[in-house]
Amino acid sequence: MERGQGKPAVLCLHGLFGSPENWQSVMEELEDEFHLISLFLPLHYRDGVLSSKTPTIDQLTVYIADFLSYKGIDKVAICGNSLGGQVAIDFSRRFEERVKALILTGSAGLLERNLAGGKFIRVSRKFIAQQAAMVLFNPSIITPAFIEDIYATLSDRRQRLFLVRLAKAASNFEVKSLLPQLKGPVLLIWGRNDRITPPEVAYEFLAGLQRAELAFIDSCGHSPPLEQPRLFGKKLRHFLKNLHLEQ
Repeated sequence: MERGQGKPAVLCLHGLFGSPENWQSVMEELEDEFHLISLFLPLHYRDGVLSSKTPTIDQLTVYIADFLSYKGIDKVAICGNSLGGQVAIDFSRRFEERVKALILTGSAGLLERNLAGGKFIRVSRKFIAQQAAMVLFNPSIITPAFIEDIYATLSDRRQRLFLVRLAKAASNFEVKSLLPQLKGPVLLIWGRNDRITPPEVAYEFLAGLQRAELAFIDSCGHSPPLEQPRLFGKKLRHFLKNLHLEQ
């Protein structure tokens, strides 16, 4: 998904069960001023991009670098939610010269609570609805269509195995030692009611980064761009405009 023509270019990355549409409302909030791209990460075995080997954060980072080169975009402000946050951190570390700023929201990489508690689960619509209620503060987002979309994905055994492998690779990619290496400006936008990466995780990110600021959004869980797009967009706009003035 792509909207707007302004600067800087803003690349948005979704989480493990997310999609580019998670950023749609934020993009609509900001398209009058910035160039926004929400990239579909290859988190499905059928995409053929990562299916030949165990997927890694490293592969996703290279995928993004190749995409930006294909688009002819030299520098971006990169936003990441959950797994997308881990990828954004790795990209910011490895391609520092291509990153104007980093925005993390409910980022994985330090602590992310396992919804299933490490137990085997039998996929059902009821289970998906229960877990979604843990992730999202606003129950109105959890529509039958929302549940059905995730159920269709998890009903495919090969896709389930692929996601398990990817989740394991992500859990092994710990970012605490990487944070001090990030020299550019960072904005942390966190849901006050996030139960997957709770507020104390946001404070841990803040303590580990050189140039970071933290903003909380009330009545919001693990996915602020999806749950509170207007407030998220307002905070992101303020950060990017101040960044432009500083530069």
